[in-house]
Amino acid sequence: MNMPRQLTFARTAPATVVDQARLLGVRLRVARKRRRLTLRELAAKAGIAYDTARAVEGGNIQTGIGAYLALAWAMGFDSPLAEALKPEGDAEGGALALAQLPKRVRHPPPNADNDF
Repeated sequence: MNMPRQLTFARTAPATVVDQARLLGVRLRVARKRRRLTLRELAAKAGIAYDTARAVEGGNIQTGIGAYLALAWAMGFDSPLAEALKPEGDAEGGALALAQLPKRVRHPPPNADNDF
């Protein structure tokens, strides 16, 4: 019987990724406590296992993003998370897209049939 391969991301992840996961976990824990919810109550409300919720609050980077999103949703934080990665807020991506636009615009010939 083959043993499942161990994930190595926890050992190789950039420090900033680890720090951000921990920070997100801490913020979710603070929000839960401010709402006076136990971790078991929040996990049930979010539809995830207690151990998974505990891993999220611990900032475990090997825990799926869906678990983080489920806990945030269960406390009403789904909109701020969706706002965080809006294309309009991506200045670098916007600049790269503009740089790839053609330098000239071609107009159709005056007698071109534009009806579909």
